[in-house]
Amino acid sequence: MSEIDVPSVTGVNTDERRAFDDLLAHIRRERGLDYGQYKDNFLYRRLAMRMRAREIDTYREYLTLLRSDPAEFDELLDALNINVSYFFRDESAFVALRYGVLMPLIAQQAAVGKNRLAIWSAGCATGEEPYSVAMLVTELLGSDLRQWNVLIHATDVDADALAQARRGTYKAHSFQDLETNLVEKYFVKNEDTYVLEPTIRQLVSFKKHDLTTPPPLPHYNLILCRNILIYFAREYQEEIVRHLLDHLEPDGYLMLGMSEMLPLALVGQLEVVEGRLRIYRKPKWTKEDV
Repeated sequence: MSEIDVPSVTGVNTDERRAFDDLLAHIRRERGLDYGQYKDNFLYRRLAMRMRAREIDTYREYLTLLRSDPAEFDELLDALNINVSYFFRDESAFVALRYGVLMPLIAQQAAVGKNRLAIWSAGCATGEEPYSVAMLVTELLGSDLRQWNVLIHATDVDADALAQARRGTYKAHSFQDLETNLVEKYFVKNEDTYVLEPTIRQLVSFKKHDLTTPPPLPHYNLILCRNILIYFAREYQEEIVRHLLDHLEPDGYLMLGMSEMLPLALVGQLEVVEGRLRIYRKPKWTKEDV
C-alpha cells in the first residue's frame, strides 16, 4: 500500500479543519482531556501516526473509528501523551511550581514555625518527577535545608519502575529539560550513566501504591498527579480527584497534567493558581463546609 496522505490542519475553514476540531472535541467529551493548548503540528504528527497505522486518510473517517473502537482510543491517547519520563518535564510547569507553589509554601510554613513540607508525587514512574521536585526544594532552601523536615513520597503501581527510581541512575534521554548546571551539580557521570547524588535521593521515598487507596501520609502540602487521570474512565476521574483532595492540607496545592481537566463538580471547590498548567489551591473553607 502507498503512504497515506494525511491532511494538514494549517488550512482555514476547510472540512478537514472542522473534522480535526470535532475530533479534539470528541476526546474532550469522552475522556475529559483537553488538548486545545497543544500546537497543531504536534497533534497533526501524532494523529498522522495512528491514521497511517489504521490506513485512514481523513480526520472524519478517523473520528468515526474512534467512536466504534475503544482500543484505538487508548492507542491514540498513548501516542498523544508520549509515555516517557524525564527531569523537569514541561519546563513551564516547573517554573510555575517553583515560583507559584513551592516558594509560597515555604514562606507559609516558615511563618507559622512549622518548617515542614510533605509532597506526594502520584504515578511517579521511574522517579524523574519527584527527584526534580527534590532538586527544586533543595535549591530554594539552600543551607536551611537541614533545618527543614522535607518528605517527598513517590508512588506507582509499577514495581519495576520503582526499582529503577530507587537506584537513581539515568541515561542521557532523561535530561531533555534539565539545565546543564543542575546535571553537573546533582549527578555523577559514570560512562553513559548518570548517578543521582545521595543528598537528593534521600529526600524521596518510593512505595508501590494504588492511587485509589490511602497514601503513606494522611495529608500533604502539595500533590502532583500529572498525566495519570488519562488512564481512568471519565466517570472515575472525579472520584480520584476527590480522593486526592481528601489528602491535601487546606492551603495546599494540587497539580494535574496540562491536558487534564478538573472535573466540573470540583471547579468551585478549588482556587485556580495557574489554569493553563492545571495548578490549583485548596482553600481553608470550601462550599461543602458552608
